[in-house]
Amino acid sequence: MARDLPVRQFRKPVGLIKQENGRLDPALLVPIKPYGHLYRPAAASWQAMKQAAKKDGVILKPTSAFDAYRPYTIQRSVFMQRYTAEHIEGASVRTFEGRRYYLKRGLAPLASPGTSNHGWGCAVDVWGVTAEGRLEWLLANYERFGWSHELQSEPWHIRYNLGDDLPLGVV
Repeated sequence: MARDLPVRQFRKPVGLIKQENGRLDPALLVPIKPYGHLYRPAAASWQAMKQAAKKDGVILKPTSAFDAYRPYTIQRSVFMQRYTAEHIEGASVRTFEGRRYYLKRGLAPLASPGTSNHGWGCAVDVWGVTAEGRLEWLLANYERFGWSHELQSEPWHIRYNLGDDLPLGVV
């Protein structure tokens, strides 16, 4: 069943202006359980949202350790696994380091290294989003925590949109 996923404009946090995507000062990142890291305001909001979901019987967590903050080295490594410089007719195309890269068949697309909101510590790929009511819970609740979807085609990928601000009631 197709859904209309709310997509909001990303507000890059002022606290990240002098930072490079995927190369954040570790002092700006907070660990989130069970694994991964997020930029401080996104982490506080994620934690509050996760607790609210748990009260409703919904478990929220990243799909893996690098499906929250994603360092540049990981972005590059995963990109090179999924894309090739060899032309593939009809494949999704990304530009990286001045070259065109083509998505290998059967793999999910991702942003070019250094351009992902994961590299700002403001995005999470949510584990099992289509199972056990997670997507429904997110759609009903995540905007009050400052989150939205980034793309219609990726129901698992959400991002924090409030920059350095926190939603009401989140400390």
